[in-house]
Amino acid sequence: MRELSDVLCLISGSDKYRAIDEIISSCPVFDELPDKARFTEAVHRRERIQSTGIGHGVAIAHGKVPGIDHPVVALGYSEDGIIFDTKYPEPVRLVFVIASSPSHESDYLKAVAALLSWVHDPDFRRMLVEKESNESVVRFFNMLRAQIFVPQHQE
Repeated sequence: MRELSDVLCLISGSDKYRAIDEIISSCPVFDELPDKARFTEAVHRRERIQSTGIGHGVAIAHGKVPGIDHPVVALGYSEDGIIFDTKYPEPVRLVFVIASSPSHESDYLKAVAALLSWVHDPDFRRMLVEKESNESVVRFFNMLRAQIFVPQHQE
């Protein structure tokens, strides 16, 4: 199983594009992608079309990249927060970046649904932001490390 540092990093940038770049370049889980530069551009392109901030201090940036057979996900944590979209004035502190294959859309949707089930829980989100640890946080990070995405109440 991967190390937590393979899928989790601290973000120092205050711009959403720099934060995305930092996550992709800092999290070794993305080293398995066939073309990281192409993936980074795909995430930027998607972000320019519509912001991936979902509210409550969370963003789920994503892009398609051919040549992978499962979603690849990392989480960036920003101490100060990043403004992703003026629609959601709360600074984003939890930035997920997802790489997925255009030919495996259902796997991508399952991964997003699983992540959303976790971060839509306000108590769990607070624990992540405040760096608290308990059984559910450990299960969540184990899920990220394994890159096998299951909804919060199915694990």
